[in-house]
Amino acid sequence: MAYTVLARKYRPQSFEDLVGQEHVARTLGNAIHADRVAHAFLFTGVRGVGKTTTARLLAKALNCEKGPTPNPCNECAPCLEITAGVDVDVQEIDGASNNSVEDVRRLQESLPYRPQRDRYKIVIVDEVHMLSAGAFNAFLKTLEEPPDHVKFIFATTESHKVPVTIRSRCQQYDFRLIPHRLIAERVRSILDAETLSADDEAISVVAREAAGSMRDALTLLDQLVAISDDRITADTVAASLGIAAREALYDVARAVLEGDGAGVVGAIDGLADKSVDMQHFARQLLQLVRDLVVLKLGAGDPAEWVPEEREAAETLINDIDILELQRAFRATSIVMDEMAQSPNPKLMLEMGLVRVATRPPLQSVSELLARLEGLQGNPGAAGGPSGSPRPRKTNPKPAPRPAKPKAEAKPEPKAEATPEAKPEPQPESKPQEPDQPIMPATKRSGGFHTSSGEVLTPIRRAALQEWEELVGTLEQQQPALAAVLEHGIPKAVGPDRIVLSFKDGSFYGRQAESPESIAAIVRIAEQQLGARPEIEIRFDAQGEAATKTVAAVAAQRKEAEVEAKRKEALNHPVVRDAVDVFPESAGKLKVHIEAD
Repeated sequence: MAYTVLARKYRPQSFEDLVGQEHVARTLGNAIHADRVAHAFLFTGVRGVGKTTTARLLAKALNCEKGPTPNPCNECAPCLEITAGVDVDVQEIDGASNNSVEDVRRLQESLPYRPQRDRYKIVIVDEVHMLSAGAFNAFLKTLEEPPDHVKFIFATTESHKVPVTIRSRCQQYDFRLIPHRLIAERVRSILDAETLSADDEAISVVAREAAGSMRDALTLLDQLVAISDDRITADTVAASLGIAAREALYDVARAVLEGDGAGVVGAIDGLADKSVDMQHFARQLLQLVRDLVVLKLGAGDPAEWVPEEREAAETLINDIDILELQRAFRATSIVMDEMAQSPNPKLMLEMGLVRVATRPPLQSVSELLARLEGLQGNPGAAGGPSGSPRPRKTNPKPAPRPAKPKAEAKPEPKAEATPEAKPEPQPESKPQEPDQPIMPATKRSGGFHTSSGEVLTPIRRAALQEWEELVGTLEQQQPALAAVLEHGIPKAVGPDRIVLSFKDGSFYGRQAESPESIAAIVRIAEQQLGARPEIEIRFDAQGEAATKTVAAVAAQRKEAEVEAKRKEALNHPVVRDAVDVFPESAGKLKVHIEAD
């Protein structure tokens, strides 16, 4: 007898066996129990999460001889034939190869006839988004008012390609990615049923690589069973998939976080010798650093770790500050971007991680100011060799002190002009010079004045504020789309109408006018404004000032914050005293502000 792969052999035969889709199973079960089953369904979700399986389960539940029942018997003729895919009254159609109007017309010609044996004639169309526009239109009337004995079940991985006219006639069920823990439990139960053995780390790797797809996990498990001798180990999984073992991943992470550049080079060379996919390894490393940040914050269990792996993670971050972990995450993400654009990913990964490992340590402003205070108040404690700071203390540079009276003595020939002491603030005008502190952007009657002297005209505040709030809310759900929309100029933002303007030919504008983007804007607007406004995307041939976008305003605020911090640091009493002690440094001070 031909071998049956695990994904088919262990396909769920009841709603109770459906893993990770309890919300769908419960809803369909309640509908069957209450005799309120719709005539058309649309199952959406990524590959391998149970859409077609659920369609067959629903067909069995409706046609079972003991039903309709949420728990089909799997013993009667309809149940057995539907499971085998040979039931004459349950048609499974591939939308990719039967996508024409003629195919739909032939299907419609058979629908008026009663089923030969079963209670319902059920049509399952897989990958329905592959139907042509004409085929969709041919379906509309039949889908809206089908015969009482006909049920339609559509399945698709790309629901956005299904016309709204079709979606509005169906009950839509969104299938979620299956959690790592549930996939691992299912894999373990199948291994027990097959009398196979595997260590916990190997099962964890299989579940992690499946990325939420049960079918992918079982397909991978089939491959590993064929490769392994008597027991599936983590090393076998890593060698089979061309990915790094967890030990190698932790070795690289440890070298990066502890600043061991040589260790990074050696570890990457070892991975290259094993033909590990460098792009995949970089994604693994980024995910691990993210999990370490979550673990350091104590925000729950960030990953489904086996006990040994969790212990290794806790040991790794025990003496590492949370800010260093955040810096490592951001730097690693930059390395991934560089790898994507390089013809030699291994080289970019190696040198990029060396750069991350040899990054200078963080030093807070308070620590630097404390060191300056130590230099001023107790020079001997500064660690200078042979007590050299002592002579500097005994000679407190008296010359700069008399220099001020000399400058003030010049106006004395004009005795009546004593009020001319007002020109004293002139030294504060020096911030206009390149080597002096720069004033932050301030809001005046004419608008925002930036450090470069540019006057930013006021923006329509109501529209901009509303749009900022909408984009801010969207950023929490769809950050990539929010990054696109923040470059649009809000012309009007209200419960009835939202108008965005982009420069003619703008990439962001083309992204914003896609149906997915429009739907997301409407959804967020409905949450924020309590209405579903009409969305209009405009393209201005000449373009408007880029300062009228959310991105530009955010940049202005950031610039103002940075300049304020620089001014605060330069005007700190300790820094002023240090300039008095070292007058040659006047006008040459530079402030470096670490990016968040």
